Amino acid sequence: MPSHSSTHAQMEREGSGLHEVACRQFKNGAWRDFTDVVTPEAELCLRWPDRPAVRLLAFPENLSRLALGHAMLELCAPGEMPHVTARNGDEWTLAPVSDTRRLADAPPASVDAERILACMTEFIAGEGRWEATGCFHRAAVWNPATQAFVAQAEDIGRHNCIDRLAGWSVENATRLDGMFLFVSARATASLVHKATACGFAAMVSRSAVTTSGLATARTAGMALAGFAREIRFTVFTDPAGRILDPQHPGGRP
Repeated sequence: MPSHSSTHAQMEREGSGLHEVACRQFKNGAWRDFTDVVTPEAELCLRWPDRPAVRLLAFPENLSRLALGHAMLELCAPGEMPHVTARNGDEWTLAPVSDTRRLADAPPASVDAERILACMTEFIAGEGRWEATGCFHRAAVWNPATQAFVAQAEDIGRHNCIDRLAGWSVENATRLDGMFLFVSARATASLVHKATACGFAAMVSRSAVTTSGLATARTAGMALAGFAREIRFTVFTDPAGRILDPQHPGGRP
C-alpha cells in the first residue's frame, strides 16, 4: 500500500502544469495501486463596467489571454476591444477601448480539399496535454494566405479555446476575419456562435455538427465542415466557396 503522504501527494509534472496523484484502479477483474494524471482547474473573475462579474473555470495557464478573449467576444460592443486596467490575483478588471486590430493579409478565394485534410492531420498531431490526460480540447487559427497555423489554444472547456484565440487576436492586434478555425470539439450552436463572432471564414471540426450549429453558420455565412479525419470531411455549408469543390465552384448553402 502507498504511504499516507504519497496517497495525498500532488506532484506537478515537469513543464506541463499537470499533477500526478496516487489512486486505485480496477482493471481486468483486479484492483491495483495506480498513479494517474489530474488536470488542475482554476477560477477567474472578470469585471466590466456596468456589468455583473463574470466567473470562468479554466486550465491555469495564460489566463490573461483568456480574460481578454472572453471579454472581446462576450462583453465588447461592435467597434470595441478590451483592455486590462487592473489585476488582483485571480480577478481581472477590464474596460472597452477602440478596436485597433488590423486585418490580416487577404486570403485566397478557396482552399483545396486535400489541404484541409493535411491541416487537420497537422492540427491533431500537434503536441498537447490531451495524450496525458484525456481532458483537453484544442483549437487553432490557420491563415490561408500564408498556408500556416498562426495561433493555437487548448483548455478543459471547448469555449475557452475560442476565447483564448480571440485573446491572441487582441494581444497581437490582428483580426481573425478570413481565417480558418480548426477545432477538436463538436460544432454546437454556442461554439459556432463564438467562431462567427471572431470573424472566421470557415470552421473545420474533427467531430460532429449539430442542427443549431449549422443554422448559426448559415446565418453568418461561414463555411462549416465536420467529421474531418484522415481521408474525409463533410461540408455542411459553404456559401462563399471557401473550400474548393469543382462540382460547386460557387459554394453551397
